[in-house]
Amino acid sequence: MNVIIIGAGKVGFSMAQLLSDEGNDVVIIEQSQERLQLVEDALDVQVIFGSGSSTSVLEEAGVRSADMLIAVTEYDELNMIACLLAKKYGVKTTVARVRNPEYLEVKGFSLNETLGIDLFINPERVTAKEIYKIIKNPEALSVEYYANGKVQLIELEIDEDSPIKGKKLKELDSSIPYNIVAIVRDRKMLVPSGDDVFRVEDRINIIARTAEMPEVEKALGFHSRKVEHVTILGGGRTGCYLAQMLEASRPLIEVKVIEKELSRARQIAQKLKHSLVIHGDGGDYEILEEENIGHSDMFVAVTDDDKVNLLCCLIAQNLGVKKTACQIKRTDVMPLVEQIGIDAIVSPRMITAGAILKYIRSGDIISVTLVGEERAEMLELLVQPGAVAIGKKLKNLDTPSGSVIGAVMREDRAIIPDGNFIINPHDQLMIFALPKSIHKIEKLFLNGGRK
Repeated sequence: MNVIIIGAGKVGFSMAQLLSDEGNDVVIIEQSQERLQLVEDALDVQVIFGSGSSTSVLEEAGVRSADMLIAVTEYDELNMIACLLAKKYGVKTTVARVRNPEYLEVKGFSLNETLGIDLFINPERVTAKEIYKIIKNPEALSVEYYANGKVQLIELEIDEDSPIKGKKLKELDSSIPYNIVAIVRDRKMLVPSGDDVFRVEDRINIIARTAEMPEVEKALGFHSRKVEHVTILGGGRTGCYLAQMLEASRPLIEVKVIEKELSRARQIAQKLKHSLVIHGDGGDYEILEEENIGHSDMFVAVTDDDKVNLLCCLIAQNLGVKKTACQIKRTDVMPLVEQIGIDAIVSPRMITAGAILKYIRSGDIISVTLVGEERAEMLELLVQPGAVAIGKKLKNLDTPSGSVIGAVMREDRAIIPDGNFIINPHDQLMIFALPKSIHKIEKLFLNGGRK
């Protein structure tokens, strides 16, 4: 696939790296010579200096033969113009990063559909949504929903007191249907078999019907707890979005927002209805102590500085906060972050990449979620008529190693399949796959696909 990326910032660099690693032909357009040099030194992609709103620059980048254009500069208007031009040149798929809420909340019509842009992506808003899901499921390290919310995937960590510690997968309580699709162990991700034994610090990814997930957790020895008090460090777009989501949630959650810049603190205070906004340096131990942060059920750090987020989460833990969530923009440091005890780590780059990957994958793809640092994927797709998998039981289906079908939506019914489940045309599947298995899995469910 030929892909043009406009903007070599953090999101653009991350997408270029991911798409290039998968064998796509990538061209990056950037107006900063310094950023271009960084990309050229680090990645095997073509780089072009210039503006994404210039037709001559787009033509130099090969827009006439491009399959996809991703515009992720700091300027919403430039991103939208670049996508509009790309559509005129015949580019099939266009993606624009749009951060201004006014463009995203137009009443009466969808602006991106009106402009013919396939996807508006707002990294700050999707990051806030990701953290909101964790707050509503505080026992989990991460939470995802599929099949219009009817199927849930959660990540849980096994501790010393866990009743499943030392047990084999096949020995677990299976009275309620669920699938454990992956285990993260010693920073490596594996798809478990029935004889795999669970260890302390294993992170397990469980998929089940959303309505039954609390019972599944209880059966496996995990217990949910209520979150009533949340402290947010950082009053930027992500922090503001998250506070607004929490204000609208029921039951009501008490929210504190700590913001270092006075002007920004005043702005967010005007937008929020019930939250307490505090002007202060969240990195100051005394301020956190004076504001009784230790009594918070959850501390969320979403400033633009990864180092500040990490430090403040560690301070919050020391003060007695029950759970911490930390935004990390640099994906290369995430393995180190996981080792220092932060409960939940959220990467805007990985969330954004997952939203865009939907348009890269083959077949009828509904959604893509990136899972873990190994870039495993949770694929939500439709089985096409004529696919080689149709009519076969799962136990007889030659699925590649490193993949598992975790759940199925058939008509309006969510199913957690066992080995005797038979694939039908138009089934909506939720499939976990390690990177080596992704393309093989796609072919099983394509019309005329071959392994």
